[in-house]
Formats: sequence, C-alpha cells, structure tokens
Amino acid sequence: MELVLALALAVAAVFALVLWSRTRRRTVHFDIPPGDVQSLMHSIAALTWGSVIEGNAVRVVQDSAFFDELFDEIERATHHVHLETFLWEDGFVSDRVVEALTAAARRGIELRVLVDHRGAKTTSPAVWATLRESGVDFRVYHRARLREIGFYNNRDHRKIAVIDGRVGFTFGHGIANNWGGRKEGWRDTAARFEGPVVRELQAAFLENWTKVTRHALAGLEYFPHLATAGTIAMHVAWAAPPETSSAVQRLYYLAIAAAQREIILQNPYFIPDRHAVRLYTEAAQRGVKVRLMLPTSGTSDFPIVQHASHFYYGPLLAAGATIYEYTRAGLHQKVLIIDREWCTLGSTNFDPRSFRINDEISVAIYDRGVAEELARAFERDAQFAEEWTVSRWEARTCAVRDRFSVLAKRQL
Repeated sequence: MELVLALALAVAAVFALVLWSRTRRRTVHFDIPPGDVQSLMHSIAALTWGSVIEGNAVRVVQDSAFFDELFDEIERATHHVHLETFLWEDGFVSDRVVEALTAAARRGIELRVLVDHRGAKTTSPAVWATLRESGVDFRVYHRARLREIGFYNNRDHRKIAVIDGRVGFTFGHGIANNWGGRKEGWRDTAARFEGPVVRELQAAFLENWTKVTRHALAGLEYFPHLATAGTIAMHVAWAAPPETSSAVQRLYYLAIAAAQREIILQNPYFIPDRHAVRLYTEAAQRGVKVRLMLPTSGTSDFPIVQHASHFYYGPLLAAGATIYEYTRAGLHQKVLIIDREWCTLGSTNFDPRSFRINDEISVAIYDRGVAEELARAFERDAQFAEEWTVSRWEARTCAVRDRFSVLAKRQL
C-alpha cells in the first residue's frame, strides 16, 4: 500500500512538473535609454516580435456600442467574418450575435468562430447547433480531453474580429449580458481598425484557427492588399514563445519603463509581480504620474483576484501611485496610456495568467489623439471611482485574505 501511494505521488509530481514546464517563462530585464516613447516605438515593436505599421485608421468604441459596430460590419461583409473570443454565455447578447452570424451565413458569407472551451462551458449546446446548422464553421479551443491535457490550462483569451480581411476589431468584451448596455452593464473598450494593421489581426486569428482545424487559409480573399487608410502608426503584440516572456507582457513592461510623464492603466485583473511593482515604483520616483483604475471586490466577477490586488496596493501607494476602484459597475477594459502620446488596447489583463499562460492580443497605437480620447474616458470614469490611500490600505480588515489570495496568483 505504501509503495502504491509513493508511486502515485511520484506520478503526480512528474505530471505537475510537466505542466509547470509548459508555462515556465524567464523574467527579462530591459535597458531603456532616455527618450520619449515615440523614439522607442520601433524598439518596442521589435522586442515584441512585431514591427511598426503605418497608415492606419482607428475608432475607439465604448461599452455596448461595440456590438452595434460589429453587427454593422457583419451585415456589410462580402466574403468572410472571423470571430475569436473567450467568454460566451446564454442571454440576449448571445441571441443578437447568433442572429447576426446566421443572417450572414444565409447570404453565403464564410463564417468562422473560435471560442475557448472554458470560457464557453456554460453555453447551451443549442447555440452551437444553431450556428453549425446555419453554415457557421464553429470550433472550440482546447477541449477538456485526454489528448489535450498538456495544453488544457492554456486558454484562448484573445478577442478578435476580422471582416473580409479589411476591417478588424479587438476588444475586452465577452458575449454575455454583462456587456449588453443596460444600466448595470460593464465598462469596456474596443477599437475598430482599417489599414495594413488588419493583416496582423487576421494572422493572429488564423494562428489559433490553424491549431484547432489543422487547416491554414491563404490567398487574397483573406489577405487582400490594404491601402493606406489613415495616418496612425501601430503594432500588434500577440506572440508567446516558450520560456521567454510573452509579447503582451513585454509590451506592458517596456511601456511602463519608457514613460516620462504619466501612466494610466485601466484593467480588471491586476496582480503584478515584483518586477512590475519595481517598474511602477521607479516610474513614480523619476516623476511619472502613475494612475491605476481597477474594479472593486464587489463588482469584480472574481473577487479573489481583487483581494490579491489589494495586497500590492500598499507598496504602490507608498511609492506615490494613485489607485482608484470603479464603483458604478464592473470594469473590464484593458487600457494603458503612456504620456498621453500612445496607448494599448486588447484582451490582456495585468496578471500572470495573461502574461504567462493565456493566448492574448494587444494593439499599441502611436497617436496622441487616440491616447487623449482614452484619457478623457478615464477622467469620466474617475467620477464614479473611490480613491485608496495608504491609511485606508493599512486599516483594511481582510489583510490575511489578501495575502492568501496572492498565493494562487499564477492561476487566477
């Protein structure tokens, strides 16, 4: 009996080691030379396995207006619609999405939908049946089955939509009633893109589509010639090579290290590692105004994550950062603004799961106008937020719970 138990423990240990080794990433430290973020944009793009792409147009879309914009583009589609998302729950938002997709399928449009298995585990099978029966090529990313057990913890958290290879979106929204536009609807932010950058969004979608289907799509129908659509430069971070830090983590950390005047972050899941805390602290020490906005533990869908966030408030507040918690509803956008000169949008949370485990996507936008627009939205949101202070943090009654929440931070 003791031998059997010892063997079982050994097998479990080896299994845990294998799973850990698949997500292990080494911390990377970057030497950022003096200079504004515009002078560093090509370096930042290259270090995140991308390149700066000129000639794009972007429109910021707030809250439930994203779905209206998406449905309009689906209705105008002439060849294909690609949609990749994490969360899909039954409800009126799901019904609207299904209606838009099936209507396009009836017109003969190619529809490809990729949904994460864990994010859609509560969706009614009738939803998937309706999509498939209408002609939508619907696939699930990393199902819970033995042959994929080594990959199961790797979730597809990207949010991408591409229409005809010419219009693209990235967003924080899930397909669920929380984003439906009612009074209690969550705050979230999306962006609509035209121009050569859409090719990168298409490539990111097709990467995971190829993983699931083992079928790669090519040709001008999917990668058309994209003429200049505007004046905005940007780059897309989505690569996650093994062992080293992911592109989205590098993008966040390089941006914080490059900031000269102001850092604004809005994010629903904030669990910084020691490196990130040090980067924020060093930014504050060199005179950068650091402002963070997160949800409350009462409005977050994962209160344990917010309790883990509280653990880090103390050192950040002591360094001079300003921390707000948005109280009006859930806060879910993933917005980073640097010096009001450039910004990032996408699916990436500021936590170990997004940085080390999940597939994510973030778009860096080098444009003062877009950065100012997002900063104004932050200021409006601040009217419905409570500011934390060092004294409030020291007086909190759940310090022990915060500390224990941090112990599970890698998987939160």
